[in-house]
Amino acid sequence: MKTLLCKFKYSLGHTLLISLMILALQVSSVQADPVYSLRGTVGVDEQSEMVPNRRSMAVDGGIEVNFEDQPPMIPHNIDKTRITLHENSCLGCHSKENQKITNAVRPPKSHYRTREGNKLRQISTGRYFCTQCHVPQAYTKPLVKNDFTN
Repeated sequence: MKTLLCKFKYSLGHTLLISLMILALQVSSVQADPVYSLRGTVGVDEQSEMVPNRRSMAVDGGIEVNFEDQPPMIPHNIDKTRITLHENSCLGCHSKENQKITNAVRPPKSHYRTREGNKLRQISTGRYFCTQCHVPQAYTKPLVKNDFTN
């Protein structure tokens, strides 16, 4: 039994060594195109320029959605908006209570339900971080041509 186990270990080690050698030969013989990052020619250890902050779109009446069940986009600037574990400044305008005063869009009933469908008095914890689904738009040129139609 010991001899069989030793032969198995030897053949497994031998196979692994040969596989690694073949892989090393393949890697060294392949000439790959250089990889470019979004940082351009700036090295990882160097300071790069900050991406310019784009002016957010302010659209009265909201931004039209492109497909069914798309989360609505944010039609105003959110630079000063804070969403932390203990504070969500979106709810300063968009909560059930404040929506009537501010005339802001009220979150749908689905945002006041648990995953199991139980009704809640406050926004569900799964919907609390608004910007994980809702995003603002900025005045920029498209990066690529887009022919999407609904």
